[in-house]
Amino acid sequence: MFEIILVLMFGLCFGSFANVCIYRMPRDISIVKPNSHCPKCKSPIKWYDNIPVLSYIFLGAKCRNCKEKISPIYPAIELLCGFLFLSMYFLFGYSYILAPFCLLVFTLMVITAIDFEFQIIPDEFSFMLMIVGLGVSFFNYTLGDTVLQRIFNSVLGFLAGGGSLYLVAVLGKIMFKKDAMGGGDIKIMAGVGTFLGWDRVLLAIAIACFLGSIVGISLMIFKKIARKQEIAFGPYLAIASYIVLFMPAPAVVINTITAIEESFLTKYVFTGL
Repeated sequence: MFEIILVLMFGLCFGSFANVCIYRMPRDISIVKPNSHCPKCKSPIKWYDNIPVLSYIFLGAKCRNCKEKISPIYPAIELLCGFLFLSMYFLFGYSYILAPFCLLVFTLMVITAIDFEFQIIPDEFSFMLMIVGLGVSFFNYTLGDTVLQRIFNSVLGFLAGGGSLYLVAVLGKIMFKKDAMGGGDIKIMAGVGTFLGWDRVLLAIAIACFLGSIVGISLMIFKKIARKQEIAFGPYLAIASYIVLFMPAPAVVINTITAIEESFLTKYVFTGL
């Protein structure tokens, strides 16, 4: 129970930091200075008014000084980050691999929010994932049984995640005479690939394409966007990458499906021959 509470607290605190990144980074404002302050009256926020979720409740969702209403998005982000950290705890346990994957889901959450509103993915997050993913690959047991396998699969994931989307971008540019894939998408999936490996990152990209197509077609049907209007792809890549974390390796899925098919054919088709 103590471990769960500790992970949740870290998640909430990182969620508070996520709010800073989401607001400041796309506006080219330092995430270090100035200290947190009210966007309206500019008064600095005291530490006791900056406690994740609780301060929002105690302040009545208003600034202590000017009474400006505080958006519910801020505590929502904090709670979401707490949930994401807990989900990694339940997936990996309280182990050495927990922290890197908490960093991964933190990044996926932040880029989702930024890309959804501004259609950009800050390079800082992509490069951070590349460095961390490759750096911890030797003990990332999801990538293989031996150290060599893990490092090799992490490098392949980097190449597959970034390379596949780069290929799409090049082909799209040739076919449609315009950019078909943003550079931010390419770089972030190169970083994600260092955590997931080549097979899982390609599966994540496939799922993202499916999700993006469904949402895009639905928005066009209901006339929420124009037919040729561009939509942010980063959120779908992030959601798909998170989903893949809980799925078995693609090879396992394929083998399971094949086994079911063979069992079905043997029992119901070939029996009467």
